[in-house]
Amino acid sequence: MKTVLKFLIVAFVPLQFAVAHFEFQSRIPNGDRVPNPCQLGAIWAGVGHLSPAGANAKNPFGLDFKAAGLQWTVDLCRKDSDGDGLTNGQELGDPDCVWKVGAAPARTTGLSHPGICPLDSATCKNSWTVCPKAFSCPALDGANVTMRNFTLKPTPVPATETTYICQAFELNNTASPVHLIGSRPIIDNKNVMHHMIMYACSVKPEQTLFDNPKQCFMAVGNCTEMLNLWGYGAKGECFNSNAGFRIGGDGFRYGVLQLHWNNPARHSGYTDASGFALYFTQNLRPYDLGTVMYGEGNLVLPPRQPLISVNHTCPSVCTNRYHTETRYITGATIHMHTYGIKGRISLWRNGTMIKDLSPLQVYDYNSPEIHAFDPPIEYRKGDEVKTECYFNTQKTNVTIFFGEGTSDEMCLSFLYYYPNNVSVSTDDKLGRCIGLSGINLCWLPSGITPQVERGCNITAMRNGEIPNRVYSEMAANKCFSRTGCDPLCRNYLENTLWPNNACYDPKRSRQMAELLALGFFQLNSAVTQAISATLFGQRFCEQEIKMLAEMDRPAAPDRTTTTATPPATPSSQKGGLSSEHLLIIIVVCSCLGFILILALLIFLSIKLKGASSAAGLSSGQQGPPDKSSVYKVYDNEARD
Repeated sequence: MKTVLKFLIVAFVPLQFAVAHFEFQSRIPNGDRVPNPCQLGAIWAGVGHLSPAGANAKNPFGLDFKAAGLQWTVDLCRKDSDGDGLTNGQELGDPDCVWKVGAAPARTTGLSHPGICPLDSATCKNSWTVCPKAFSCPALDGANVTMRNFTLKPTPVPATETTYICQAFELNNTASPVHLIGSRPIIDNKNVMHHMIMYACSVKPEQTLFDNPKQCFMAVGNCTEMLNLWGYGAKGECFNSNAGFRIGGDGFRYGVLQLHWNNPARHSGYTDASGFALYFTQNLRPYDLGTVMYGEGNLVLPPRQPLISVNHTCPSVCTNRYHTETRYITGATIHMHTYGIKGRISLWRNGTMIKDLSPLQVYDYNSPEIHAFDPPIEYRKGDEVKTECYFNTQKTNVTIFFGEGTSDEMCLSFLYYYPNNVSVSTDDKLGRCIGLSGINLCWLPSGITPQVERGCNITAMRNGEIPNRVYSEMAANKCFSRTGCDPLCRNYLENTLWPNNACYDPKRSRQMAELLALGFFQLNSAVTQAISATLFGQRFCEQEIKMLAEMDRPAAPDRTTTTATPPATPSSQKGGLSSEHLLIIIVVCSCLGFILILALLIFLSIKLKGASSAAGLSSGQQGPPDKSSVYKVYDNEARD
């Protein structure tokens, strides 16, 4: 449990902009030379995006490139993605569409952008009519503003795909606090930089982390407050004019810079010394700024599924208990990895949605977005924040779990807010609101009972009231029979237990009971055993119920003909077989088959024993093991 919490404390998402894939540039001719039509002499690095650096949505060429499987094909070459009258091949220096990866293009001059056509073109497919605005933050150049660089010591990049590296710094040692109001990135090696973040620390990190960078696996002790975040394409951060992060004095004195290196080609020989230029002002703003994290920390995504939905709600119980005043949201973002396809963050009050903080939209891991609010959004005590994540696992044959790697998954959301009381610990001010299988960790220490989430009474599960009662009912209904599913048990599960108890209903909240059975939340061992037994006792009948449902499901109509077909004969009519009849036949045939095989084995055993005796084997040799030693079943009746 502690390991899970430690990981969740520091799980990260770059709050803004995109992560450019430099390997994509190598998949198109002159991919690193595409001119920027909005700035003479500049390069449009994110060729497939509406932002020069690769942020935000894809432009028409980016959409076509994705449709072509992220490869340069003849069809893509001959296409005119932006509608300016030139093919993509003509614009990128491959007019004859013969270029191959690694080869030299036919020409390297006279290039133009295949996805951003001239703004005065009558056929232009741009979604905007003026060039994107450059990063601007006048406050960073204001009076009484100082800038300091915090960069990693030059460090070798391992020849591995994913590396987290950290280094500690003293942010400010003055007696009077200052406000951190913004940042600009300092990128040393763009080939490996995926994202970076500056965490604030409640206590001084160990000295070795100041002396030399070290791999940190996303976890650095008491450094949990996120200050600055960067993803490729960002030119800087400009915080809301009403607030800043309190640094020095009674605020945060120390910080840890964390870099995520992405080296999918596993190149050796790279080094990096990236970091932030941070801007501080002595003129304190009205409020202190803070960040808060929400989401589900126990993901189990089955393979080959077109759509899997995961959602988490930070309940009103927690915001009522831990929020001391109204908060104001200045920014919001959602974070998933490569299996994420769409997501949403919403603010709810008394059962009504107040604001879509991040509207339901297509999600691209390489183009995350931050939604900024000016004026800020009011976030009252008792309000709820809901995070929705949708995944597609059709391209994998393995189950995907929660994790920090790009091949793992996350379902997290982050909010910037003010006012933030820096003297209060992260837990005591609800700096994170995380659920495990829907059980919110913020509820447990609040002392508020009963804890009922998604219809499951967690309090009654934890104290044993529900599992002990369910165990007695299951025993009375012969759910612990070792000979299969008794009809009494099947009727009890379908018509009593599942409809009336969400904690055990496989279509509602049974994952909560399964998590409790694994020993989370330090339950009494007897309660854990009772939950395990009641879950185990459902297995036989649950499988049979699923089989019956599949057998009773009507066949899909044949849409290739318009000829009417007669209605299906009810199973109760003469000549019809119900699914239960079919199941009985299957069971009887299976038993007969088992008896025949057993008889054959006994016959062979007798013959072999006779042969062994004839061969003069010792009569003291051990015989076959006892049945109980080779076929062990869960002894559910031990509790009777």
